[in-house]
This record gives sequence, C-alpha cells and structure tokens, in this order.
Amino acid sequence: MTHVLIVGKKISSLTSYLTSHDLKYTFLQDISTTKFPEKRLKSRVLADFSSEQSLISTLNNLPFKPDALVAIYENYILPTAQIAKHFNLPGIPITAAQACTDKFIMRTLFNNSPEKISPDFATINSEADVASFANSHQFPLIMKPANLAKSLLVTKNDSLDELIFNYRKSTKLLPNIYKKYAPNREPKLIIEEFLEGSVHSVDAFVDNDGTPHILKQIVDYQTGYDIGYDDNFHYSRILPSKLDKNDQSALLHCAKLGVRALGMKSSPAHIEIIMTHKGPRIVEIGARNGGYRERMHKLANDIDITGATINLALGKEPNITAKRDDSCAVIELFPKAPGKFAGITEIDKLNELPSLNYLSIKAKPGEYVGKSSDGYKMCAVVILTHTDPIQFAKDKKYFDDHIHVNTTK
Repeated sequence: MTHVLIVGKKISSLTSYLTSHDLKYTFLQDISTTKFPEKRLKSRVLADFSSEQSLISTLNNLPFKPDALVAIYENYILPTAQIAKHFNLPGIPITAAQACTDKFIMRTLFNNSPEKISPDFATINSEADVASFANSHQFPLIMKPANLAKSLLVTKNDSLDELIFNYRKSTKLLPNIYKKYAPNREPKLIIEEFLEGSVHSVDAFVDNDGTPHILKQIVDYQTGYDIGYDDNFHYSRILPSKLDKNDQSALLHCAKLGVRALGMKSSPAHIEIIMTHKGPRIVEIGARNGGYRERMHKLANDIDITGATINLALGKEPNITAKRDDSCAVIELFPKAPGKFAGITEIDKLNELPSLNYLSIKAKPGEYVGKSSDGYKMCAVVILTHTDPIQFAKDKKYFDDHIHVNTTK
C-alpha cells in the first residue's frame, strides 16, 4: 500500500481523502505546535522542525520509508524538501524551497528571468533603508514580511510619514507574529513597488523535469482595498476569470516564467499575479496548492487537486483537465472597524442564498478582531457556488451589499 508522509501540519479533508482512496498515511507533526505530545496516537510521529539535524534524527528512526511527501502549509515547504532529499523521493529542490518561502530570494531570482515579471524591491533593516527606497520610487509603496503568509503585516503606504509609522509598528509586532505563525523563521521585512491592477492567481504542478503543468482556470481576486477597506487581505477568490483571452494568455505565460526562474521541480505551485498596464507581474509563488483550491476547482471544474498533488509526489503526471466551468467564490470576512466580534450581519438571509455551499465562523463572540495588516486572521469563511452564472452573480452581489462583520468597542 502506498504510504504518504504528511509533513508538519494536516487538515481533515486531506486525511479523509487519503483514507477514502486506500492510501496509508503517517502524520509527521511539529512538536512545537502539539497540544498533547505525551499522547500516543495512531499514524502520528512527533518531530522537532527547529533544525535540519533534529528533523533528520527523527527520520532515521522511522520504521518505514514513505513513498510520497505532502506539505500544505508554508512553514513546512523547506523541511519537506530536506526530507525528499534524505529519502531520495520526488520533491522540490532545497534551493527552490528556500526561494518559495523567502520573497527576497524569490524576487532576486525573478530578476534573472528573460522578461520583467516582478516589482522593484529591497530588504529594510532601518528607517534609513525605508527612506532610501522611498526617495527613488513613487508612492504608494508596499511593505511586507519576506517570509510570512496570509497577508499578515502587509501595508500599503501613501507617504513617507505613513511608511515610517508602519515600519515602526511592524517591527514591534514582528517578534510575536513570527513566534505564533512562523516560529522557525527569522523575521525579515521588504519594501516594494505598489502594483496597480487586478489581482489573479493560477495553480500549477511542476513535474520532475521542471515543466509546469498550469491550470487554465485563472482565479480572480478582490482585495480589501477593492471593497473600501484600509486593509490588503484577499476578500474573495472567484472562478471563472473575467480577464479577456489575451490577458489570460499573458498571465499564464508569466506564471511559467516565474516557476522556471525559481528552479521548481516535483512540486505544486501557487502563483499570485497582478495584471498591470505594463503586463503581468508576480506577487509571489508558493510551493503548495493555493488556499481553498481543492474545494474551488472541485466545485467549479471537477478537477481533483489533491489527487494531482499526490500523483506528483509519486513521480506521476498530474491530471488537471477540467470537466466543467461553473461559478465559485471563496470569501474571507474581516472587520472594517477593529473591535469585539459581535457576529455577521443578516446571517439568516445568508443561509438562504441558493449559492451558499459553506459557512464557517472562526471568531468567537466577544473576541477582539482586527485587520490582517495588524496580524489578525479572518472572522469567517464563506463559499458560494452555482451552475447558473446569473443566480451566482445575484447571490454574490447580495452578499457584497449586505453581509459584513459586526464589531463593538
């Protein structure tokens, strides 16, 4: 029986998939995030991910050799590359894994592409660094951690005063945010050009030869800024794309250039791109499937993203042929005004929408909630989908107009 090693952190949908497809799995769990390490659980092995040496020590004591490796969270991409090398299994090269988890390395490699595919950038370690970049570039400017996910501490800045203010705030918040979400990474900030344009993403599967098999189904984004929030989170991810055919072709071409520039192999790839008036520019590439993509592409296109991921990990060709082209949106709700969570507006009407597929409220009543740029996570996740694009558009508009997060002081 094929034995899959899930690295670092898992989700129930993945383990359910493996079980339902008669695939054996072992969960290599990060001991630093384990609530009950003393418990002996079936199919679980604890590991110390704080260093490669401690990780390899655990691998040497495993009573089996896995047939495939799967990592679904950013923090475990590099360890998974190290494990692949240790067991001589299909997996992303360590240098590519480092690039996919550090935007400074990533942007540096993008500069070697035959075409311009990413914004100007610099690392910042002082207010002098911030001012230096600002003096040679036009506002607005984006400041972000180089190696975090989910838009945490990402800020858009329209002036030097605002940039300096957010730099000071971010440097104060960095230690706790990294301790919570990326305990084995060194905090690092970068500054870059703001890319004006629509935001999109595609997912791909890069085979052992480095050839990217890219999904033609482009996902359109709405950001917090698009809906009038002073926050850079991803409000909605929508299928199918509204880009015209020429822009879609240019975006897919840019995605291929980015994947090749990083030297990716035997890995999923999640490519976020902004379509500017000068052409597509890559925001980042993750060596994993994009958030919610398993559900989105199954609902809208009947593509088995998890199956493609496992096939790739086994050294096989991924099957990413779409069987349909329905509408789907995943929406993350953040508060417009930080405060104590007081619920979701018109929740009863939301539950009656014909397109409603999934609703998960993450915040607890009375819990303090805030902006993603201040390090907070979403309050709720909603999935809308429908075979009728007219009904879907009607429900999505109702949602945008009426469904929001309520907060109190």
